This record gives sequence, structure tokens and C-alpha cells, in this order.
Amino acid sequence: MKKKVTLRDLSEKLGLSTAAVSKALRGHQGVSEATRKLVFETAHAMKYRGIPEAESAAQTAPCSFIIVDRRELTEPHTMSTYFFITNAMKAHGLEVAIHGVPMDGGDRAIFDSIARENPMALFLFGRFSQKFAEELKDTGKTTVVIDYDYPALNVDVVLPNDYQGAFTAVQHLVHAGHHRIGYIGDKRLSPGFHDRHKGFIDALEYWGLEANSKHIYDMRFKDAFGNIDFSPIVTQIDYDDLPTAFFCANDPIAYILNNSLNARGFKTPDDISMVGFDNLDSSQWQYPPLTSVNYPREHIAKKAVELMLWRQDDRESPCNKILVQPALVVRQSVTTPRKKRQLSK
Repeated sequence: MKKKVTLRDLSEKLGLSTAAVSKALRGHQGVSEATRKLVFETAHAMKYRGIPEAESAAQTAPCSFIIVDRRELTEPHTMSTYFFITNAMKAHGLEVAIHGVPMDGGDRAIFDSIARENPMALFLFGRFSQKFAEELKDTGKTTVVIDYDYPALNVDVVLPNDYQGAFTAVQHLVHAGHHRIGYIGDKRLSPGFHDRHKGFIDALEYWGLEANSKHIYDMRFKDAFGNIDFSPIVTQIDYDDLPTAFFCANDPIAYILNNSLNARGFKTPDDISMVGFDNLDSSQWQYPPLTSVNYPREHIAKKAVELMLWRQDDRESPCNKILVQPALVVRQSVTTPRKKRQLSK
């Protein structure tokens, strides 16, 4: 079977970047007329199937949609991901628009927008129902899921390696001398939170430490309306029986835990060390600055866009799940346990 010609094949044949070839084919500014003509001639000669219609290409650069839960639109995590996807799309001469929808997928306006604006691809970012994700994929648009996983949906996915991130967090605490390590999270909240919980448990086993059920708080942060509520952290922690350190499944959990501990006279990290997950910008401004597993937003965005462009050329290949390795950002919220410090004096 003859191999299908891809955008990369064209760029290698012409000695141009894939971004330049994409801009030429789609009528984007920044490419000379001579180069544009050469690209089209080569694309036709090589029987490249991704040549856009001349009229639509001349009007505007093709656009993709980022679809996100409306309640998450203003969150720093969402906006930074949108920023990096926008930059990655622009590098290929493409545009992106963000569309917020209710978490239950009840707003049909997104499907009207897809029919009206005819985007080249959909980036699905947020926690949606399996049914809603299936309906989006059934539009026939190239679909890439970011930071989530729908095990029953055959779709391309890019997400951080949450399991490995949690394992790395525990390793850091163990190396600092902690043997009584607690956990706060909600493994039902998302597949990512489930993997962080599993990574934590497996890391304790790897290091030969006890998974003390008194110190493992697998809470329920989602209420009956789908809203996230972290208040159980304040009311359900046993402050009379604390471990020497906590791994928190995300940074906001660590922020609330830190404030609650301080209100009860505990100091971080002198009394309790802690590590978060996501490395939100606000982590560096906490007191003390929070050690956190970095969510590799920029790299995930680049991989998602690259995967989308590849899928445009290769509709038949099996779907991919790309796990991006997170790294730990060390700050001042972890120190050796108090008893070990006293013994070393």
C-alpha cells in the first residue's frame, strides 16, 4: 500500500519548516508568493490530500476549538493551557478559539458553533461526561483530549504522568527523612487524581513504608451539583494525629491545609512538610513557598498540537496516549522531621 503523503514529507521535500508549508497552503501571511506557488505545485505533484480550498484558505487561517468546562474558564490552570496551545497553533500559522460549556454537556450551542464555523480540530480540556465526549468525537472533527482520559473512547490523549509525579513527590519526602507520610485527595474526582493516589500508595510500598489509613484522606470534593469544594480539608483532618509530611493531590489542597495547620499553631515545614501538584504560579508566593510537582503545560500543549496535525494527515492509525513526565519544583515547604533534626544536633 502506497504511503500517504504528510505535511512533514512536503517540508522535507521543499527544505522548509512544517510551519512554513502550513502557512503557504492555508494562505497565511508571512510567506512569499513564489514560495506559496512552489508549495502548492509540490503538494499537487506529490498528491498531498490536505490542500485546503483556495477560497477558504485565502479568507483566514484555519481555526481549532478548545472546549472547556465553563466553570473552569477563569482558572489559572485553564488559562495557561489556553495560552500555550495558542502559541503552539500560531507557530504553525493556525488559530484557536476557546468555548466554555456546562460540565453536563447540556449546552447544545457548541455543536451549532462546530457546524457553523467548521473548525479543523477540537481540543477537549476538562472533565466531561463520556456521552458528551462521544458526541463531540462523532462530529467527525479531529479530536485531541488534554489532561483527562476517557478509557472507553477511542481518541488521542495528551496528559501528564500523574502516577510518576506522585511517586516523585513521595521520593522527595523520603529522601528528606520522612517515614510517616500522609495523603489528601479525591481519587474519584478524575483519572488523574486516581493515578496520583495510586502513585502515592505504590511509592510507600516501594520505600517500605506503612500506608497508615489514619493519615490517608481520600475525601469527596465534588458536591451533588458538580462543584468542587475543598472545605472537608478543614473539618475532617485529625489534627491530634498528624504525619510528619503530606502529599497533596493538587496545589489548592496544599494551600488550604497549610492555612488550616497554621491556624492551629502548626508551622510549615518545621512541624509538617508538604508537597503539592500542578506548580501553579501562586505556589511560589505561598508562605512558605510550596514544593510542587510541575504540570508541564507548555510541553503538553506543543505535543497536543503536533498530535492534531499528525492526525490530520493520518486518519487510520491507532490512537495515541502520550504521557508527559512531570518534574518536581523544590521550594521551602519540605524539611527533615523535627526528631531527626534534634538527633543531628
